[in-house]
Parts: sequence; C-alpha cells; structure tokens
Amino acid sequence: MRGPRSFFCVFALVLVAAVIGGLSHAASPAKPLIMESEDQRLVRWDMTADSVTTLNDSEIMEARGNVFLTRGNEYLKADFVRYYMSTNWVYLKGNVLVRSAKDELQAEEAEFDLRSRAGWLKKGRIFMAGPHVYLAGERIDKHWGDMYTFKQARVTTCDGDSPAWSMTAEEAVVEIDGYARLSRSSFQVKDTPVAYTPYFLFPTKTTRQTGLLIPEYGRSTRMGLYYTQPFFWAINESSDVTLSEYVMEKRGFMHGMEYRARPSSDGAGWIRFDWMYDRKRETDVSSGRYSGDGLLRTNHDRFWLRGMLDSRLPDPNWRFKADLDYVSDQYFLREFKDGFSGFKRSREELFDFFHRDLQEKDQHRVSGFLLSRDFERASIALSSFYTQDPSLRHGNKAFSSDSTVQRLPQVDAFLYKGRIVPSLPLEAEANAQAAYMHRRSGTRGARYELIPRLTLPIGTRYGSIIASAGMVQTFYATEQPSRTTDQIGREIPRQKGHSRTLPEVDVAGSTEFARVFSLDPAPLSLTEETVGQSRWTAFRHSIQPRLEYRYRINDDQEDNPYYSSEDRLEPKSELVYSITNLVTAKKESVVLVKDENGEMTPTRKISYDDLLRFRLEQPYDIREATRVKDRDRYPRRPFGDIFSDVTFYVNERLSLSTRNNWSPYMNAFTRHQSGVTFSLPEYGSLYVGYDVRKALDEYTRKREDSVKYLRFDVKTASFGPLSLGASLKYDFKNLGNRETDIRLNFNHQCFTITGRVQMEPKEESYQLYIVFTGLGD
Repeated sequence: MRGPRSFFCVFALVLVAAVIGGLSHAASPAKPLIMESEDQRLVRWDMTADSVTTLNDSEIMEARGNVFLTRGNEYLKADFVRYYMSTNWVYLKGNVLVRSAKDELQAEEAEFDLRSRAGWLKKGRIFMAGPHVYLAGERIDKHWGDMYTFKQARVTTCDGDSPAWSMTAEEAVVEIDGYARLSRSSFQVKDTPVAYTPYFLFPTKTTRQTGLLIPEYGRSTRMGLYYTQPFFWAINESSDVTLSEYVMEKRGFMHGMEYRARPSSDGAGWIRFDWMYDRKRETDVSSGRYSGDGLLRTNHDRFWLRGMLDSRLPDPNWRFKADLDYVSDQYFLREFKDGFSGFKRSREELFDFFHRDLQEKDQHRVSGFLLSRDFERASIALSSFYTQDPSLRHGNKAFSSDSTVQRLPQVDAFLYKGRIVPSLPLEAEANAQAAYMHRRSGTRGARYELIPRLTLPIGTRYGSIIASAGMVQTFYATEQPSRTTDQIGREIPRQKGHSRTLPEVDVAGSTEFARVFSLDPAPLSLTEETVGQSRWTAFRHSIQPRLEYRYRINDDQEDNPYYSSEDRLEPKSELVYSITNLVTAKKESVVLVKDENGEMTPTRKISYDDLLRFRLEQPYDIREATRVKDRDRYPRRPFGDIFSDVTFYVNERLSLSTRNNWSPYMNAFTRHQSGVTFSLPEYGSLYVGYDVRKALDEYTRKREDSVKYLRFDVKTASFGPLSLGASLKYDFKNLGNRETDIRLNFNHQCFTITGRVQMEPKEESYQLYIVFTGLGD
C-alpha cells in the first residue's frame, strides 16, 4: 500500500503545482502589452511588478507591489493594477502616480484606457510643470486629448498641502496648455474663503493669453486714489492689443489702447494712444507744479499718441522706419511718467522692441519716417520729420508764432570711408543732404549741404598719425527773408545769406609705451578641488600719449538762415593733448569644460581684466590766445580745463570712478563727479555719486547757477522673503528739488507684495502691488 500512497501524494503535488503554475508566474519583467491606438498605430506598454497573476484564460492580468507600466517617457505606477486584455483598460489603486509629457497625476484610485489615456481619478491631483499649477478634485474625469472635468476642484500655483492662496470650485473644466474654467468658485487665503465669483477663468499655459493683467493702484497728492486695470487680448501668435482704464479720484478717467505686432524677425509695429478729460487745469503760473517755466495749461482734453514701425519692402535692400510722438500739452509726460500708461514704460518698451529711443519727457516731440537703401560702400535715405512744441496753445503762444523747424522732406546720401586706390592708404568719405526747412513763423527755405573728407592714416612701429581734411559746403534757397520775431518776442535779424564754405583740418598723432610685469605664480593644478579658484599671473601697464590739432576757418555766417545749430559752426584753432594710463591684469582660472566624451573636465582659462584707466586731457585755444574783443571784461584764457577721468576696478565687487575739470586760472574745480559702486551678489549692490558744477562767467562758456547734488542707489538681494530697492537724489543748492523712491518686496513662492513710496517736489505717491503667480503675471 505504501507505493500507491506515495504515488498518489506525488501526483497531487504535481497537479497542484501545475494549477498554480497555470495561474501565476513571476513577472519581472512581464511580457509587453501591445495594442492598437485610436489612430490605428501599434503601441507598446511594458509592465513590471513584484508579482503578476493572470485570470479568466489570461483575459485579466493583476499585478501587485511596485507596479510600473511604461511607454517611452510616460508611465503609470500603483500598488495594485488590474489590466483587461480585451478592452485595454487598466485599473490602479494605492499611491497612483501617472506621468505624461505634459502633466503629472496623483490619486488614490484611477482607471484609464491605455489607447486613448482617457479615464477617471478619485481624490486626484494634477501638476503642470510649465505654468507651475496644481489642480485637485474629489473626482477627475480625463477625456480624450488633454481635457479634464473636476468635481469639488481646487486650483493654485502654491506648493504644499495648505497653499497660501487657491481658487476652489464646485465644478471645473481644465484644458492642459489652455484654461481652467471654474464654476461657483471662491478665492481662498490658506483655507479661508475671502471672495466669491460664479465664474472664473484661470490660465494653465505658458504662452501669451487673453485676460486681465495685474492692476496698479495707489495714492498720490495730485491724483488722489487711483486704479489702473489693463486687459490683454492675444489676437494671434504675432500680434496683440492691450486696453487699459486709469481711474483717478481727483482727475477723472484715462482710456488707453496699445497694439503690438511682430509678423517677421525684421518687421515690427507698436502704437499706443492714451486720452483723458482732466478735471484739473493750470490757469495760474504761480500755483502750478511747474511754476518756474511761466506756462499755463488751460485744456481739459489731454492725450499722448506714440508708436514706431520697422519694415522691409519687397526688395530686402530697402528699409522703412517710422516714429510717431505727439502730445496734447507740455505737462502730460511729466505728470504721467510712471505706471502702465506712463512715459517710462513706453520708452523702455519701444527701446526693447526697436532699439530706438524717445525724446526726453521735457523736450519737443519728433515724428517722422525714413526710407533707406544700403549699397556696398554707400547708402541713401529719404526722410521727413515733424517736431512738435507742446507748449503752444492752451493759454500760451499761438500756433502762428511757432518757429520750430520741420524738415519736409529731407534726402541724405552717404559714402562710407574707404580707400580710393587699394594700393594707397588715402581714404575718402562724404555725406550730402538736401532738406526743405518749413516753419510757421520765421525764415524758411531749402538747405543743400555737401561734406567731403579725405583721410590719410600713417602707421609705424613708433606710433600712428591720422590726418584728415574736409569741407562743409552749404547753399541756401531762402523763401522768406523778412523780419520776424522768435517765441519770446525778440526780433530775428534779416536772414538772406546764400552759402558758406568752411574748410576743416584735423591731425592726430599717438603712440604707446607698455611693459608687462610677470608675477610668476605656481600654476593652479587641474583638479576638482581647484575648480573655481583663480589668481593673477601678470600685469600690463601702457601709457598712450596723444596730440591733436583741429582747425576750421572763421567765416561770418550771421546773414545765413538759422534752422539749427548746424547753421552756426564756430571757427576752430586748437590743440588738444591727452595721456591715457591703462593697467590690465592677466588672470588664470580653473573651470569645468565638457570634453570630447561629454565629461566635465577641469581646464585652465585665461582672461584679461582692466583694473585702472586714468586719462588726462587739456585743450589750448589758439584763437582765444589772440582774441582782442571784450578783453576788458573777459581776460584771455586759452588753456582749457584740465580734464581727468579715472576708473579703478578694485575687484569684481568694488569700482571707483571720478571725472574732474580743473581750471588753471581759477585754481578750482569747475566740475567734479565721483561715484562708488559696491556689489555683493549674495547681498546686493550700492552706488553713491556726488556731482558739483561751479557757476561760470567766461568768454567761451557761461553757467549761471552752481549745481551740487548727491545720488544714492541701493538694491538688496533677497533676505529670506524680503528685498529692498531705494534711490535718492538730494540737491544741496535747491532743497525743493529732491527725489526719493523706495521699493520693498515680499517674495513668496506663489505671490509677491510690493510697496512703493515716491517723493518729488509737490508730489507724493504711495503704491501697493499684490501679484499672485499665475493670475495675470
């Protein structure tokens, strides 16, 4: 009986093993899961787990422990996974983590169609790294593509389980790289609701998007309480429009519209218009903010129109540029220099967009166009410019008295400097201009000018000499040589001259003496321990003396029309000497550089830094030395001020600079300007500058008032969440001309609070900005 019993036992063990073997097997790695996607492509998911069990004739696969389903850079991870072969659906439970190319999902439970990746999540959370947005909900349904619907949703850009701020909603529809549309939502600080809205649109993308921008608000003595709300409209990938409303308690409403377009890399357009009905006027020159200029402003309607355009014509050698700058009155740009509609923002944005600048806010405004074509050694340009004097009208001078010159039109031609004969060093250049000078009051007519110049550069081992000779030849075609007056009532002399011929000569010679002082330090070893270390290995000191003679013939030009300073070129006969000292350091550093195998290897790097630059210069006026006129009042002073310019770079953190003019006749500084810059990347930077200008009464120069002021600028790095910026301009001569600007920032991972105080003559402004990351920033 022992034999049959043994056989039976062995048979039973084999049968159990067979059954168990048919039900499960170790699955690390498991067989790949191959299926057809919705676009009829074969896709493959690989699954690994601690254990895998197949059920129902391999129609169902269950995996437990560290389950991973991977496909390229995408994966699904959970403690338990059940996969249905016939439908390609997968159920996940326990520490569910899903990573796709655009988002990361976490949940307690989830179910997905592996072909389309549609499904649902229970108590799920989605993180989008691009805009850094978290979305959570009790139940999340993922639809085909990148569309989600939420129940009991929460949206925030803050890290952590208890965010500093969040938007909650009963329902939400979210499109990845699109928007989150929240229904019956509230804004929460920590977990406390502070505001309710029936509908809210939240951006979940990093590209330009239509919506409200961060508002500006504050209080000032001239505006009262104010609030600016901009709205941004992304028309397409290359153009957009921004609308803004500026509400001022004491002044009224300002409406703004801005259009930007960049259809190509070399074509761009920008235009902005701001308009308001101002309740306040300046009807008394003694009571206004700018009472010193003696001007009024009686207008209620105020505006500023500005813009620029760059474009290429069908022939790419032709370029077209246009500028537009027109303002309602002389005070608009002074009063509205800050903020979203202000002068500073428009000026910076136009410079970034076109690399061209606007006129200063207290200068005339210039509009015009330029059509140009470049050749190999020449170029031509057709232009027209209108210069506006904003101080006309509104209780001041009438338009009929405007003597501002308008160039309508102007043609320029340029011949670039180059050799006449390749074998000879003689170089030629020239420029020519023809312009019609129009103005309402005063002489007007055409001006034609030709300026040719020959240059002979001679270089030897001992130095160089550059000699040049040219001529300014001008012709006038005057239309109105009658007697007129300027804007302050002075009579303008009869301007009936027809031409001028002004020869010019310039000869400059220079040389250099230099010596290198080697420190001969031991070379830095190329190891990981020396990466980042550096040392000076040598210094080079050079002395560069230079002597220049400038001459222009003395020609009486008083009968010629006066359109600009170019019509009154002063005669010259002066020598200018200068000596420049330059100290340069050679520095050796050890840096990490990627080698041919892609590995980072310590490498020696050589660089050169200027440590000291010291220049002395003084002119000698030969004409002043022989002057006879007004000698009883103004003694001859042919020697000009000794000018010194020193810049000392102590190290990367500290630099000193000073510019001084010393008069050998007054034995005093006529101007002194010094500054110190101290910078520590981990702490911030500090600049202190001091400027003094002495009042002068000389034959060749006059300055009625002395100037003495201090400038102070500080910027701090973040100390924890805080950073500070401040600037101060203190005028020691005019105590009312002081300006202070202080900015304090509180920086959080998902919001920033900025407080700003500005104090100017007759103006104080207080501003507070709160920017929530992701909400319009």
